[in-house]
Amino acid sequence: MKTSNKTLVPALQVHGCGEAPQITVDVIPLPSCGSLEVMVAPRAAALHFADVLMMRGEYQVRPTLPFIPGMEAAGLVIKVGDKVTHVREGDRVLAMTPYGAMAGAVVVPETHVAKIPDSMAFSVAATFGIAYFTAYAALRFRAHIRAGEIVLVTGARGGVGRAAAQLAKAMGARVVAVSRDVESVRRELCECVDDVVEADSETVVEEVRRVTGGRGADVVVDVVGGRLLGRLVRATAWEGRLVIVGFAAGTPEALKPGHLLVKNISVAGLQSTDYWTRHPASLQAALVDLLALVDIGALSVPEPREFPLDEVDTAVHALEEASDRNVVILIERGQGGE
Repeated sequence: MKTSNKTLVPALQVHGCGEAPQITVDVIPLPSCGSLEVMVAPRAAALHFADVLMMRGEYQVRPTLPFIPGMEAAGLVIKVGDKVTHVREGDRVLAMTPYGAMAGAVVVPETHVAKIPDSMAFSVAATFGIAYFTAYAALRFRAHIRAGEIVLVTGARGGVGRAAAQLAKAMGARVVAVSRDVESVRRELCECVDDVVEADSETVVEEVRRVTGGRGADVVVDVVGGRLLGRLVRATAWEGRLVIVGFAAGTPEALKPGHLLVKNISVAGLQSTDYWTRHPASLQAALVDLLALVDIGALSVPEPREFPLDEVDTAVHALEEASDRNVVILIERGQGGE
């Protein structure tokens, strides 16, 4: 496959942070590529709430200005370091990075790149890595899921929640979703969700117990937080494991130690990006496993909404208006696939 020999590439650059960040589409030189690095020419880059917060100067990562946003992308490998062996020029890949993906070229460590199936469109692959790796880390690394267990997932219409529900089912679990939109979850996730419970803090405990025959959930993956989290502890089975992934509904209630003690419940936190730097081999192995599941049809990633590079403001608005939808920025206008 023919690869690019361009020396200048387009890039979305943030020159000033704030509620209305100063953003321009510029032309920049190709970055350099080290011996254990891979240069990718993205065709599409995901837009996440973390990217929006970073552009506004409200995220924990604050790059030096100007910077290029974008934490994940998919495209073609255009250069590899001399010690890289698992990908080569011309490969179709996804790539993950703290920022820098919304450009015509991005350089990442070799462990942050994985080949995608031929059937996987670049736009879809661009939204895959972070959500599905986070779900994988929650279930495998923190909860140590076992086949036959009951897994409860909150926020199942969002990226990580949807991924956790699909993965838990692929790993042999029975899946219970807790959602404010019961009918939408039943309709959209019918292939991987066995039961859906209303996300009502007053009734959720009894409803989870009802659909699990009084057992409760062996594993809880919570991305919501707020008042719901404390109630979910009471809906957890004996020797259950609760993994806290996020606080979409705000700061969670304090957990009561007595509830944890009487049922031997374990509580774990997850900051999935720590694995990128602390244990990158785990990231690479997980991506290989996850993409193999995509290849056999065990995981189904929703089609994202696509926006050209020079319409990032419109894309941000679309993301904020429909938080359950994936949004991608197309690096080359009109190129969402090949």
